[in-house]
Amino acid sequence: METSEALLLLEALGIGLLIGIERERNAGVTGGLVPAGVRTFALASLTGALSQIAGGWPMLAVAVAVIGGLRMATHLSQPDRQAGLTTSLALLIVVVLGALSIEHTFLAAASGVLVAALLAARTVLRDFSRSVLNDFEIRDGLILGVSALLILPILPNEALGPGGAINPQKLFVIVILVMAIGAVGHICTRVFGSRLGLPLSGFLSGFVSSTATVVAMLKKVQDRPLEAYPAAAGVTFSSVSSLAQTGIVLLFLSPSMFTLAAPILIIPSLVALLYGTVLARIGSRGGGAEPDGLELPSRIFSVRGAVSFAAMVATVIVVSAVLNEYFGSEAILVSAALAGLVSTGSAAVALASLVVAGQLPASEAVVPLAAAISVNAGVRIVLALRGGAAAFGWSVAGGLMLTAAAVWAGWWFAAAISIMVAP
Repeated sequence: METSEALLLLEALGIGLLIGIERERNAGVTGGLVPAGVRTFALASLTGALSQIAGGWPMLAVAVAVIGGLRMATHLSQPDRQAGLTTSLALLIVVVLGALSIEHTFLAAASGVLVAALLAARTVLRDFSRSVLNDFEIRDGLILGVSALLILPILPNEALGPGGAINPQKLFVIVILVMAIGAVGHICTRVFGSRLGLPLSGFLSGFVSSTATVVAMLKKVQDRPLEAYPAAAGVTFSSVSSLAQTGIVLLFLSPSMFTLAAPILIIPSLVALLYGTVLARIGSRGGGAEPDGLELPSRIFSVRGAVSFAAMVATVIVVSAVLNEYFGSEAILVSAALAGLVSTGSAAVALASLVVAGQLPASEAVVPLAAAISVNAGVRIVLALRGGAAAFGWSVAGGLMLTAAAVWAGWWFAAAISIMVAP
């Protein structure tokens, strides 16, 4: 027992040394005094660990209060007052981490490394917040953070409405996802430029929601019309990632259905990939090289657009629930098509679950899946065309119509093959 406690004390000592070294080096760089350096942080961490061993959390509370009081007295006694609040907070955190290392070894070690990294990144974070971020980026980042961290947890997480189809918390997740997709697209644009960043962000966003990707990309085109073709390429590439995600879902839930549905996933994916590449090439040639000073929109995402999209999803869910309640399995095709209004992934999960449960043969689930993919393409066409950006809308519509046609070509191909190999 004593040997294990000695090893835990060594970990607490290591946490204190790690953070203390960073604080001492930081004070040396800034030319200030070193009121709390390596030895102070190491002793503070050991104090927290020993307090936890000797008396538990009550003793730790006393240790934190004593060290906090000593730190305040030392700070007030310095004429230049150069020791900042960051070092004081770090010292108190080290005491807590030392105590945490006794019961939660990995968590304490990981937290210690994280604290040291944040302290060491002082210059980088300061330059980033003052020179890189714009006012509207900070504003929209705060909106996204408040939505995800404050509003979402307090919403009811319970089934409401017809058949318990509406969950307020899950619906608000959709709002957050739409805003997050816009943020991802903005970051990619800042890093790679619009002609590469928008196609890349569109592909990544497709794993979340290809329908929401249209809403986010349309907002960017409305702010910057010259980005119509790169944004359209992003929407087209989101079809590729969405179909890939659907295939992965089917492979894990129902391998038999995946085998039969593979042609209606692979063929349209190849078509969308080729079409998106053409759009990306057109976009890269449209304006020559990326401008040195990238003109950014005044918003990262549209809150109103995100809420409107979530309202549309809620409406579809309610209608689908009512149909299932009154018609049951006889409404599978209609229900799958309605699910496709939201996402192909949700339709794939529902159909695969029915196949696994033995309520639907795998061969009869392929057509509803193809219908869901086609309906989802139709929804995205409507969303793209109603935004008033003609070049973007028709470019997206052309790709989605080709993709939908490729879905049914794949279904025809699979049916022809099955007939040929049938005994």
